[in-house]
Amino acid sequence: MARLFMLLYPKTVVLLAMMFAGVNLMYAQDNTISIIPQPASIQKGTGGFLIGPATTIFYNKAATETASLLAELLRKPTGYQLPLKLTTSHNGKHGIYLLINSRFEDSTSGAYSLDVTSKAIIVQAKNHIGLFYAIQSLRQLLPPAIENNMVQGNTQWIVPALIVRDAPFYQWRGYMQDVSRTFYGVEIMKKYMDVMALYKMNILHLHLTDDQGWRMEIKKYPELTSTKTTVFDARHGQPAERSGYYTQTDIKELVNYAAKRHITIVPEIDVPGHCWPVILTHPELGVNKTTKPDYVFPFLDSWSYWGFQFTPNPLDPTREEVYTFLDNVFKEVAALFPSSYIHFGGDEVVHRLWENEPHVKAFMKDKGMEKVEELQSYFVQRVSDIIVKKGKRPIGWNDILADADRLPKSTVIMSWLGSKAVTKAAQNQFYTIATPSGPLYFDIQQSSRHDGTMADLNYQGPNTIEAVYNYDPAKGLTEQEKKYILGVQANMWPAVPQEVKDINVQNFPRLLAVSEIGWVAPETKSLAVFLNKVQDHLPRLDALKMDYFKPGGYVAGTWSPKQLDTSFTLMKWEVTPRVYANGRVTAGFFYTEGASFLKVKNVKLLENETVIAEDRHESLADKFRGIPYKKNMFLYHLKVDQYKPRARYFLVADVAGAGGSDSKGNVTFNLSPYQPFKYTGRY
Repeated sequence: MARLFMLLYPKTVVLLAMMFAGVNLMYAQDNTISIIPQPASIQKGTGGFLIGPATTIFYNKAATETASLLAELLRKPTGYQLPLKLTTSHNGKHGIYLLINSRFEDSTSGAYSLDVTSKAIIVQAKNHIGLFYAIQSLRQLLPPAIENNMVQGNTQWIVPALIVRDAPFYQWRGYMQDVSRTFYGVEIMKKYMDVMALYKMNILHLHLTDDQGWRMEIKKYPELTSTKTTVFDARHGQPAERSGYYTQTDIKELVNYAAKRHITIVPEIDVPGHCWPVILTHPELGVNKTTKPDYVFPFLDSWSYWGFQFTPNPLDPTREEVYTFLDNVFKEVAALFPSSYIHFGGDEVVHRLWENEPHVKAFMKDKGMEKVEELQSYFVQRVSDIIVKKGKRPIGWNDILADADRLPKSTVIMSWLGSKAVTKAAQNQFYTIATPSGPLYFDIQQSSRHDGTMADLNYQGPNTIEAVYNYDPAKGLTEQEKKYILGVQANMWPAVPQEVKDINVQNFPRLLAVSEIGWVAPETKSLAVFLNKVQDHLPRLDALKMDYFKPGGYVAGTWSPKQLDTSFTLMKWEVTPRVYANGRVTAGFFYTEGASFLKVKNVKLLENETVIAEDRHESLADKFRGIPYKKNMFLYHLKVDQYKPRARYFLVADVAGAGGSDSKGNVTFNLSPYQPFKYTGRY
């Protein structure tokens, strides 16, 4: 595994020489240099390179693909022709040079050099990956307007003079999107890959199957993508775009798109728990007879059906038919995804559901198993063997470490149950990806439980951007154990933050911190420098139409004792600044303190003085915000279908103190546009 000290040849000597010579070394404190993730070394020069109508992009033959990519990136916002010309080396002419150099000093995957003077920009790397990452750094050195697809008038495209030598610390810099609990289509995932590439993240983990839906076409078993396994039942009122699945053609399109951005898509088929769609279509593979309800439904409704969130009928580890089925499924998965890894889940299996079955007990006795964890390991061994025979390497969640001694060492552990899970995996000599729920689960709040954002309300949180940035997966490990850390990954579980805007707000700017802890050596990180850089990058996220968290979250108003009575009275809050497009609205009532809770009903959205949407149900704003709360009763769903820019908008509700008027709380208002990535929220 790459370690930054090994990457510095011959940088350390060069940097020391520069320091003694009085050269100004720059580590992004200057507003003109703000690259995320922070490069290994930056030397700031004087002046800069002006990209103009006559600028030529020179490239050697090996760099043809990257040259075309750079030209496409620059032509749209600048309006310049930027002709492409072949060369074998820097020929002294004014221009941008992209050179793949087989003798490049740093052989680490992703290493590059970037040299900028007033006469030339020279980019070099050993291969396409390094050259691509250099382009992302170059892109970040230009004004945020570079992210637009239309010509930006009156913008000077100046790249500051500097010398960069850079390479990643970890080779796994990942982001997981759960597309089962809420489905996200091809175009949305492409947008995410665009932003991941900008920040040099290279793994997109797709959680393709779970109790809420099977999201990938398997030709051997077309029933897995039938309506009842991919479309939320109508009684739950879910928008149509939250249902669906990827055809194999879609998968190929995503894989090709990812490859051009040097991103590997790692697929996950979650077994033996979290597989309700399999039970619905193949009930003979389940360990018991539970098959109700006969459709998939949103995660938050799990408690009303099952009394808890977990699958009440996991796969039966004693049946050979289960392994035949999985062999067929993984055969198609392996053929579609070039990734050397396949994730098989293995998490949150309710073991008592196995232990309750007499035939399972008999199987365990016959195999000499004394604990149910041994049965889980037996299943993991069988599935791992299937995946290995497909030429892939298996990954499982760290739940499977309960019987670590019997696990095949070829299995990679994705450690989510705290930092101790990372340590346990490494100490047991399993390669591991660090993704602990604290601080790398982004469905958890990032500022306060009282910010009203669509976070997983069952967590205590928050996972602040500071906590994310300061996380070091190798902390406390020996040098030998550190070798087993493949890298880091942030996870997004869209059970509560389902809207695209909501997952954006939860992900950003925290995902920038993940990009940096995956790229930068822990001992060279600086939180203060990073937070300054984030401020520089917010306009870039704006240009990309990527929503991000802002202080205060979704809080649009408050209530207090002096406004309340024990009988219902009307309260009104202006929300005009928060209405900016057609879209779905979620309004919430969050009790924060006092002796009394708040009763709420008849919530309406007014355009001027006309009611345009209403949700009349009655709820109680109290202390409890757990996800088992039936349909999150304190949340109200409205919509704006004919937005008028010059109108004023108000939220009104009938409210009453529950047994008294000593109550305080926040009123939240969040509009999510119907069209993702076209508008950004004003809130």
